Amino acid sequence: MIHISICEQKNDELKNDQLKLLKKTLASVQDLIVVIDRDLRVVTSNWKNCDPIPANEKQGHPFCYSCLMKRNTPCEPCRLLEVFATGTCRKFEIEDPLDEKTKLIELSPLFDDEGNVVMVVRHAKDISERRAVEKNLQMRERQHAAVAKLGQEGLAGAELEELMQQSVRLVASTLEVEYCRIMKQMKHDDADPVMVAGFGWEGKTDNKTGTSENDIVCYTLYSGENAIVDTSKAPERFSGLSLLKNSGIVSGMDVVIGSKDNPYGTMNVHTIQNRVFTSDDMHFVQSVANILAESLSRKQTEENLKKYARELEDANYLKVLFTDILTHDLLNPANIIRGFTEELIIVEDEDSKKNLLDKIHKNNEKLIYMIESASKFIKLESIDDIRFEEQDLLPVLEKVIRNFVSEMDKKGIEIEFRPAGEYPSLINPLIEEVFMNLLSNAVKYSPHKGKISVKVSDIGDRWKIHVADMGPGISDEDSTMIFERFRRADKGSVKGSGLGLAIVKRIVELHGGEAGVDNNPMGRGSIFWFTVKKALENDPSK
Repeated sequence: MIHISICEQKNDELKNDQLKLLKKTLASVQDLIVVIDRDLRVVTSNWKNCDPIPANEKQGHPFCYSCLMKRNTPCEPCRLLEVFATGTCRKFEIEDPLDEKTKLIELSPLFDDEGNVVMVVRHAKDISERRAVEKNLQMRERQHAAVAKLGQEGLAGAELEELMQQSVRLVASTLEVEYCRIMKQMKHDDADPVMVAGFGWEGKTDNKTGTSENDIVCYTLYSGENAIVDTSKAPERFSGLSLLKNSGIVSGMDVVIGSKDNPYGTMNVHTIQNRVFTSDDMHFVQSVANILAESLSRKQTEENLKKYARELEDANYLKVLFTDILTHDLLNPANIIRGFTEELIIVEDEDSKKNLLDKIHKNNEKLIYMIESASKFIKLESIDDIRFEEQDLLPVLEKVIRNFVSEMDKKGIEIEFRPAGEYPSLINPLIEEVFMNLLSNAVKYSPHKGKISVKVSDIGDRWKIHVADMGPGISDEDSTMIFERFRRADKGSVKGSGLGLAIVKRIVELHGGEAGVDNNPMGRGSIFWFTVKKALENDPSK
């Protein structure tokens, strides 16, 4: 008995020494620290650092679960008892009922000389700010992920209706709110906006007004400005909108979809929580709205392109139809007239009748030329690419010149062409039409006993073909537009369709070359020219 008393006395002395040391330490610590014995009673603490505990509960040695957890019975499970039983530390988080803040609880055992746990130190560290920061960062991560996912869906060409429905689901889940919707602004100013996508509004109907989820009105009334509204401080915003009130909504936020001048509508976020949304929340919802606006714009562009494609298809059909009319319905009768007039000119003896027949024949030839030119130009306009062959340009030029010899002889025109050899080129048979048009114009506009000069120049990787005449020439003003269709320079009594040079320009463009006109340095006339590519040995286009 004496020995036991001595041991108990030593343990009490050790315990008192430990308590004295703890009291000195606790006085300098801001966190709430209490020392609890095996009976779950508070032995000592720095109560002064914990205002939420009533003064009467700080008296004596209250039970820890009573003053710290506001309970009438021990916690279940009781981690203090675990520490007493195992002698190991415990760490865990709780929502502190004293101040409703997140606390990190650390339980550390105190041992006697024989290794028995005699007391446990409970340290409550306030980590609410850290948890708030972590929660905010997690929220930002979810927001970024949601925007990225929605952006990918939009770029992938998701259907607009599905994209809108997915966006309201993502916003609601990311912001942890109960309601989200997209309200479309109708074209008529007096028409109420209509919900086109919603989350949380499914099946909701106001029994008093008959208002349903398809015709509810956004309470911010599309002011054109982004807005965050805490409606607990502005109940008048619910005036006439009992569906929102009946749903228990107390806070909301909305952003504009599209431009303020011509908005598609708004995205609205509602919650039954008394919540003030942050600027990050606003930016997140605006980012989602921007993705929707971009998708709306892309859809409108696609619809415009489809409309344009249909119109273009119709225009091409009309062009083909017009070409068929030119080449068949108009050209065939003209060719018949040609045949009869040529026969009549041969058999007719009277000069007056022959003269009239000759005029008919000449005008009919002009009509045939105009029809053929228009048909050629329409076909050329519909061509985007042609095949090139390596070919000597010289035989092409000589063939065209031979075809005009008789016309030049009638007008006493001298032609000069001194080829320097072969001209290997990358050309299409269409190039003959170019030279034929230019030489035809030179013959047409040259005076009697005039002179036409044809020359080929070497300009590096291209040949430049010149056709010079002694005609009336082209003014500087006319030279800028004569290669446009149906545009002609003033040539006095000489008439034409205004399509010949437009055909020249189009064929040369298809060859990747250029065409133009310069003044003749001889003082009278013009020099028309065009360029074609040479057929080089290492040319990759061969």
